[in-house]
Amino acid sequence: MLSALTKNSAYRLFVTTLWFLLLIGLPLTSFPFLARLTGAVVAPFSAIPLVLLMVLWLLPYVLARGKFPVEVVPYLYFVAIALIVSGLAFFLNGYYARGRTFFDQSMRAFFTLTIGLSFYLLTAVYHQDEKAFRRTLLFIYIGGFLLIVWTMVEVILLRTIVRAYHLPEGFLAVRSALAIQSPSMLFTNRVTGFAYEPSWFVRQFNLVLFPIWLAAIFLRVSLFKFRLWIFQAEDFLMASGLVVYGFSSPRIGLIALFASVAFLGVLLFRKLHQALIGWLLTHRKKPPQQVLWVKALLAGLMLAIMFGFAAGALSGYVALASSWDYRYALLSGVSSQNLFEVFSLTETEFVYRARDLAFYERVIYWLGGWHIFNDFPFGVGLGNAGFYFMDRVHGAAYESYEIRDVIFRANYLANSKNLWTRLLSETGFIGLAVYLAWLYLLWRSAGLVLKSENNILRLVGLAGQLFLLAYLVEGFSMDSFAIPYEWIMFGLISAGGVLARAELSLKQRHPLSS
Repeated sequence: MLSALTKNSAYRLFVTTLWFLLLIGLPLTSFPFLARLTGAVVAPFSAIPLVLLMVLWLLPYVLARGKFPVEVVPYLYFVAIALIVSGLAFFLNGYYARGRTFFDQSMRAFFTLTIGLSFYLLTAVYHQDEKAFRRTLLFIYIGGFLLIVWTMVEVILLRTIVRAYHLPEGFLAVRSALAIQSPSMLFTNRVTGFAYEPSWFVRQFNLVLFPIWLAAIFLRVSLFKFRLWIFQAEDFLMASGLVVYGFSSPRIGLIALFASVAFLGVLLFRKLHQALIGWLLTHRKKPPQQVLWVKALLAGLMLAIMFGFAAGALSGYVALASSWDYRYALLSGVSSQNLFEVFSLTETEFVYRARDLAFYERVIYWLGGWHIFNDFPFGVGLGNAGFYFMDRVHGAAYESYEIRDVIFRANYLANSKNLWTRLLSETGFIGLAVYLAWLYLLWRSAGLVLKSENNILRLVGLAGQLFLLAYLVEGFSMDSFAIPYEWIMFGLISAGGVLARAELSLKQRHPLSS
């Protein structure tokens, strides 16, 4: 019966439509209907088609004894550790606040964890052939293109037609119908697309769109046959994406993007270095000692060019962004000596240096999570860090309007706004270690996928590695499990690993056929 259902053309069309809605709806991370229903700011539109797909596609798949990728197992271990730590948290000496209890907070946290896990599991098993990957990439491209077009309009309105901070009412009405935005974003000239705040907007580019497009550009693999001279569609998508991305004034997001680009730079450096040395050995026969000197000189020259290009691009962007974002203007007073002094500063000095760079509150949140971990190295339970925050927050927090509002007025508990300090404080060093081990397994899987003979799988493999590097940095700016961006990419890596291992197994059984 289940096999007959999955072969039905109407059923498959309906499932594909739901998957399409899930992917093009990724930019809508605070959908008003769901936000009102759940009372949470993180309320992705994609959760609606997700629920339907879980019931109509994943459940029949499980009942038919479908298999899950091996990459899922370490994450399930992490969930088990989080459950155990959260259960033991009832024996700790925390106190309740805001009418919340340990059970209430843990239930909320595990609900968001379940949302992320659902996106991950569905994506990991939905892609069982190259056709499914192509379809998914196409849907992601469509969603990214629509987001870029919308944000280009926002850029034009903010920079040319209207005065700063005063977008047309019609524009705001459409955006408000599709996404809730932070009240502070009504008076900013940073573009946000359909995100709650600019950092969420940046996150979609860093974790989904840019890794895929950068991988396609580097490998010169395209989803389309269309070419304009030497350029492919991904070149234009990446270029236009960088324009709107830049007008969101990312800081941590910019470092995340540089982490991905730096990895591509290393790959490019290795490829060019090998090609040049091969040319020299073939056309210029030199003694072995001279070849070593040539290798060293070439390596030094190429590294100098790459670092010079990166420094120039970063300096240029900082200078440009300073014209509309005061936070970048503050960077003009930072010298290389100031950067090295960070390692010798006391905690209080570090906090006030962060205040000079308009990074004050974030650092205080991070340090709060770190101090909770110092006192409870095995964790206080998922979602419970806010109960311990006020006793361990740095005294400078009370000089901040934002943090005073969180401590005395807000109807929610404070959080560390940093995935890594959150994992340390709530699941302890064991939970963080298992989570990082899972990420390492995904890195290895992505590397295996990159070695595939299938171009689309190779694209997914390299995109997966670029995503993981960006994710390590992006983890410093957000700690929610419910935003679907990373889970989609985790799922694509895991699904690609299954196909890559099957391809490798086939080669080993039939080596001559390959």
